Amino acid sequence: MTKQSYIDKNKDTVQKFTNALYKAQQWVDTNSPEDIADAILPYFKDSDRDIVISAVKRYKEQGSYATDPIVDEDEWNNLLDVMDQAGELKEKIAPDKIVDNSFAEQAKASK
Repeated sequence: MTKQSYIDKNKDTVQKFTNALYKAQQWVDTNSPEDIADAILPYFKDSDRDIVISAVKRYKEQGSYATDPIVDEDEWNNLLDVMDQAGELKEKIAPDKIVDNSFAEQAKASK
């Protein structure tokens, strides 16, 4: 997520970031909860590995992890549902009001 003014001035950086995001999403999609937990555990220093594995597994089962950076309506609604269930959603907004998929589409096409 970024401001339009940043995108306008830094298109190449935004594209590189989106390409890297897509690569990471593909890695998460094709690896086990255990492998993912091992990769992220250094960022959760006070967390138990089994708890992190359980959380990753639950997120994968929920479909919380996208397999590409393109935000379609179903994925958007799934995200809103997860946020709503967590009590973190104040208002539902249509994706076409705030989502620009052009960088995501280019990242996916370049693979």
